[in-house]
Amino acid sequence: MSEAARVTKLSTFIGHITDIKADENRTLFFRGHADLEYVALPTIFRVNPNDEQSLRYVEKEQELFHDIIMRCPEEFLSCNSAFDHLVKMQHYGLPTRLLDITSNPLVALYFACCTLAGKGAKGKDGEVLIYSIPNDEIKFYNSDTVSVVSNLSKMSSEFNFENVNHHKSYLHAIREEKPYFADEIKHEHLNSVLCVKPKLDNRRIVKQSGAFLLFGMGVRKNDPTGIPENYRSESIKKIEIPKSAKLNILNELKNVAISEATLFPEIDYVARSLRA
Repeated sequence: MSEAARVTKLSTFIGHITDIKADENRTLFFRGHADLEYVALPTIFRVNPNDEQSLRYVEKEQELFHDIIMRCPEEFLSCNSAFDHLVKMQHYGLPTRLLDITSNPLVALYFACCTLAGKGAKGKDGEVLIYSIPNDEIKFYNSDTVSVVSNLSKMSSEFNFENVNHHKSYLHAIREEKPYFADEIKHEHLNSVLCVKPKLDNRRIVKQSGAFLLFGMGVRKNDPTGIPENYRSESIKKIEIPKSAKLNILNELKNVAISEATLFPEIDYVARSLRA
């Protein structure tokens, strides 16, 4: 099978998904882009369009992390870890190291056709990316490795793992949520991309069968690392959706209960769908 397929209707999409040879030791995850030219990269590593110097959000990651907690502390009372905080921040649209994925291919297809996408994406072909992730590399929200990578968000843009003072500050942040954590941070964990299953305490995550790719750092803290090649499906790696087919596919998805109202259970989204 080729690395990419192209579909114009739901039944063809489902056929391609069912044809994927899923290894019993791997789990399939999906991500939909309304614009197939969009790079699968967390928002924190993108350029802030409102910044006069065209700086990326990651240059102020530490400030973003702490400022939103300072301004909206009641929203984070139930958060017990840096990862919990990142999930909540992602939910409200703050740039983070998280990239949304889903275990439901129809949810990814919805986002590939989605009218909620930015205006520039509405007239573009979309795509569904397919990931086949080894089960033994999938982490839960309370994993030590997840704590190690998540706490990079609390570090300054000058963070240097080899700097003694930086290392102490980093270890202190991890031990705030993992008091027993030994001083055994592995450098390869910092440079990894982790597939993480979150707590199912968020209705939107439940409705969207959500999970996350948590990005570590590259050579520097402000540089992203890449998604491992062994996370990609060995058969078909993506399915493209022509812009001319998006509306029809959205209507087909609505017939199988995949729509804005079902995937976004918050009352403002439900009200908007009723108004449409």
